[in-house]
Amino acid sequence: MSLVTAPDNAPFFLPGDRRGVLLVHGFTGTPFEMRLAGDALARRGYTIASPLLAGHGTGLAELSVTRWPDWLASAEHAFDELRQRCDQVAVCGLSLGGLLSLELARRHPQQIVAIASLSAPLWLARWQTVGLRLLAHLPLLKALPKFGGSDIVDVEMRQRNPTGRGFPLGAVSSLLDCMDHVRTHLHEIDRPAFVAHGRRDHTAPFACMAKLTSELRGPVDSLVLERSAHVITLDVERAELFRRLGEFLERHLN
Repeated sequence: MSLVTAPDNAPFFLPGDRRGVLLVHGFTGTPFEMRLAGDALARRGYTIASPLLAGHGTGLAELSVTRWPDWLASAEHAFDELRQRCDQVAVCGLSLGGLLSLELARRHPQQIVAIASLSAPLWLARWQTVGLRLLAHLPLLKALPKFGGSDIVDVEMRQRNPTGRGFPLGAVSSLLDCMDHVRTHLHEIDRPAFVAHGRRDHTAPFACMAKLTSELRGPVDSLVLERSAHVITLDVERAELFRRLGEFLERHLN
C-alpha cells in the first residue's frame, strides 16, 4: 500500500526484503503516527507492517469497549502475519505501542530479534493515576475531552495527525493496567532494545526512559531528543530518530 494514497488513519504494508519491522501506534492514535518511520525504514529495504489497534481510528464508542489485551491481540496478529513473510522480525512501538512491543518481546523471545520502545509510559504522575482511577468509577462520566491535539512540538504535524478527540475512561484505566503489567515484567525481556524519548514529553514522564534502560536485560541503545515532545515519530527531530533507529536495526537484522 502506498504511503501517498493510503488514508491517514489506515493500516499500511510496505513490501521489502526478508527482514520485517512491525510498527505499532499509540493510545487514541492511528498508523499515521508510524507512517514516516515506515517510509524511512522501507528505503533501507525492510518489509514494514503497521496495524490499526482494536477500537482505534473510529470514535470514542468503539475505543471505550476495548482493553489492553484487545490492543495486544491486534499487534500480535499483525506480528504473526509479518513473521510468515519474513525470516527475521523486529517490533517498534510508540507510547502504548512501545508497551505492546515490550510485551510481545517478553512473550515471543525466540521470534523477535530486536525491539524499539519510543516514548513508552511505564507510569503517569501519581495524581493523574489516582484521579483517572477514581473518574473511571463514576457511572455518568464516560470520557474526558482531549484538548489541543497530540503532544507534538511540530505545529504542522500536530494539525495533520488524526488522533482521537477524547479518552474513554474505561480504556484509560486499562492502559494504566498495561503500564503496571509491563513495568513489573521488564526484567524478563532480554532482546536488544532501542529506547528513545523526547525531553519535552508532556504525556509519558521522561524518567520512564531511565527505568527502561536499567531494567531490560538485553543490550540497550538510547536516544534523547532534546526538542521533541511525546509523538517523536512526527516531531521536529524525527529525521534523527529514523536515522538512529535504522542504524540500530541494521546491526541486529541481517
